[in-house]
Amino acid sequence: MKLTRVRPSQGVQWVSSGFRAFFRQPLGYSALFALLGLGALLLAQLPLIGPVVALATMPLATLIFMQATRELLAGRRVQPALLMQSLRDPAQRRGLLQLGAVYAAATIGVMLLAHVADGGRFTAVATAVASEQVTPEMLGDPMLEFGLLLRLLLLSLLSLLFWHAPALVCWHAMPVGKALFASWVACWRCIGAFTVYGLAWMGLLIGFVIVMQVVLAVIGLGQAAASVVVPAVMLISTVFYASLYFVYADSFEPEH
Repeated sequence: MKLTRVRPSQGVQWVSSGFRAFFRQPLGYSALFALLGLGALLLAQLPLIGPVVALATMPLATLIFMQATRELLAGRRVQPALLMQSLRDPAQRRGLLQLGAVYAAATIGVMLLAHVADGGRFTAVATAVASEQVTPEMLGDPMLEFGLLLRLLLLSLLSLLFWHAPALVCWHAMPVGKALFASWVACWRCIGAFTVYGLAWMGLLIGFVIVMQVVLAVIGLGQAAASVVVPAVMLISTVFYASLYFVYADSFEPEH
């Protein structure tokens, strides 16, 4: 595998490629997203270890969607059978388990670090929102904003480590450590495209939510915003996952 470098504008192309792939087989992608989401939700309900186990499935979910798009481009159907395809091979299964354990541990570490850094402000506000006891003073605390930004930064950096790692472990038999390093370097070499890619998705999501809220308010259906926005956010999330393979394909050049 050779690392490649792409122009920042390629970030927009990755987004558009995701939409094209999704609309070629929308039911297949939607079924995968629904099954994976349901599985993660059920795992999260397990006593004590549930949320950690759900976190550990993220590399597998990434690989499944990348495999789905690869199947689509090869002229085959996107179907739920892909959920088990990467778990049949013992070496791939072992690599995914290792990646999942590292991802869960790293994510928990990031959240604990951010919790200490912001003095627990984020956790306090989240608890207050859940119990409907949030106050303006809590929302106006500068440490809350700091905590949010710190989490966003650290989780973004963490995602670069794992972005390509599942594919590198399962498709190229890389050891977990080497795959994480290669993923980080590949993402960093294309950081301009990744920045555009992330901003494009953020702009699409925020823009759509704002437009829908305005439209529903104008026609007198403002209270129905949640019933429209939530499915739309899920749709955009599904398309995002459908685009992951294109990012991988442009970041590496197979050696001949």
